[in-house]
Amino acid sequence: MFSLPGTPVIFYGEEIGLGENLDVEGRMAVRTPMQWSKDGGFSPAEPVRPMPGGRFGPEHVNVEDQKRDTDSLLRWFQLLIERYRECPELAWGEYEPLDAGHPAVHAHRSDADGATVVAVHNLGDEAVEAEVELDGLAGSLLTDLLVDGTVEVPESGPVRLPLDPYGTRWLRVSARKKPAEDASIKAH
Repeated sequence: MFSLPGTPVIFYGEEIGLGENLDVEGRMAVRTPMQWSKDGGFSPAEPVRPMPGGRFGPEHVNVEDQKRDTDSLLRWFQLLIERYRECPELAWGEYEPLDAGHPAVHAHRSDADGATVVAVHNLGDEAVEAEVELDGLAGSLLTDLLVDGTVEVPESGPVRLPLDPYGTRWLRVSARKKPAEDASIKAH
């Protein structure tokens, strides 16, 4: 959602994987109190609605623990929101779907005001290598915005991008930089 055109919407509790309480009747089943800590809500008072139990209970899913865990769902959402704000071309740019050479992979390119981001998503449960043709970008660098690393766009042929199961890569396109020794001019 964060890489597609428009404004992404996060439903209440989605950022921590908040569960629903299907023991409660009707629409109140999805109106679970926010689980701020292992104890539940903001205070030791009894919540207005019951908390879910089991693996979605507050002892397993809560904001306090996820804020401390660098690999948590909350931290992943925070990273996506930060990168989304740094990439206005994702929301407002020209959207172009790309062939990734694999049926489980959705790839697209977003261009705006001379800036380009390429997003590649593996929607499958097996690791794959996407092969994406990036017309007009040969020799450019792709800087991964979600993890450290860069990939060079080859002069001919597709860019090969390994993706974990359900993995994603957002890549900022930039001109290839000259090595430091070529970029500096010594005046004597």
